[in-house]
Amino acid sequence: MEDGVLLESDLHSALKQQKPIGKILTEAGLVTEHQVSQAVARQKAVREAAPAVARAPQKEAVTSLRVAADKLDTLVDLVGELVIVQAQISQVVSDKGDPILTALSEQLERLSAELRDSTLGIRMLPIGSTFSKFRRLVRDLSSELGKEIELVTHGEDTELDKTVIERLGDPLVHLLRNSLDHGVELPQDRVAAGKKPGGIILLEAEHSGSEVLIRITDDGKGMDPSIIRKKAVEKGLIAPDADLTEKETLGLIFLPGFSTAAQVTNISGRGVGMDVVHRAIDSLRGSIELSSVLGQGTVITIRLPLTLAIIEGLQVQVGDGYFVVPLSLVEECVELHGKDVDPTRNQQIINLRGELVPYIHLRRWFEVEGAPPPIEQIVITGVEGRRIGIVVDHVIGEHQTVIKSLGRVYRDVEGISGATIRGDGTLALILDVPRLVRCVAAEPA
Repeated sequence: MEDGVLLESDLHSALKQQKPIGKILTEAGLVTEHQVSQAVARQKAVREAAPAVARAPQKEAVTSLRVAADKLDTLVDLVGELVIVQAQISQVVSDKGDPILTALSEQLERLSAELRDSTLGIRMLPIGSTFSKFRRLVRDLSSELGKEIELVTHGEDTELDKTVIERLGDPLVHLLRNSLDHGVELPQDRVAAGKKPGGIILLEAEHSGSEVLIRITDDGKGMDPSIIRKKAVEKGLIAPDADLTEKETLGLIFLPGFSTAAQVTNISGRGVGMDVVHRAIDSLRGSIELSSVLGQGTVITIRLPLTLAIIEGLQVQVGDGYFVVPLSLVEECVELHGKDVDPTRNQQIINLRGELVPYIHLRRWFEVEGAPPPIEQIVITGVEGRRIGIVVDHVIGEHQTVIKSLGRVYRDVEGISGATIRGDGTLALILDVPRLVRCVAAEPA
């Protein structure tokens, strides 16, 4: 065509005279006309289906929406108010005794519970996004310290409330820095102890009932209770003759101003960090436990509630006041007869099927006026690996607890973490059981 031998119109005219491949094969006797028509139909169906397949990912993409966090917070607040109103309706209906109203109230309770669970589920995020941020931290700090440390993570798909995840970052950073600095040894020290030159820090998360467990495990030198005790005595944190178990001794590292670092560095040694961690975990209504084997390593276990908005609680009564104990901490309830109580002691012991369990009187702690009933109730709770009883007048039952924060005046009251509104419109205080137990344990028996 470029040489002018053939015109473009002549080329198109010649191409039109070509026979389709199907007709050529039919005339040659290789295939039948029926087989050709079936092949043409299949090709047409494939061409028509291709655009639909191309559009499928676009349809799937619009099934997810990005929602602002403040809108979710507003939704949770509204659901909380709905739960409170539903409890008030249930209270009124139970007083009326109308079977039709009772059936409607039960249906409303079921729907509000499903709405509550669905709404809180929307706020759940996998904790893996937080774990992934720590890889660079471990790599940089181990290089700075001259150590060979690998961070291994498990349970990245474990979900937590977004508020809990946001407030968990700093405490985990403190704990990892301490494991890097105090836990894992230098390569030459590890080889001398018969270990591999490189250490491992395991960061894992898992669901346990209504809680999430987060563990930080290192294969370092472990913690020496005698050194911790010596440091605590030197700083005046405990008396020289204090009788402490190994677990209580390890727990001394959470006291303000405590540090075992030989020198102050940009990583540790200032006596701040672990007490900050303890306060942060407390503010999340969680608990933290330590276990260590000298020469083998340390395990730090954090227990956290799934959400900070609405929890299941056990409602109890003391005098004219009402309190709520987080149901995740409650193990059982037993009776306490007045003849078994020594009024001169703050802390007492009950023999529970052969196990000695200390208990505290909520009435005395909060100075509630009036005389206790002849038979009181003890709510047995599990706190930081040990069992503690809380004596109340009456146990009312389970209660959907919508947590309301206290004002500035009441925010620092020991043993109280918040409040909730009962079905009759009155307030019930939410007990901060771990802090309450620590405060009472610090007092003389």
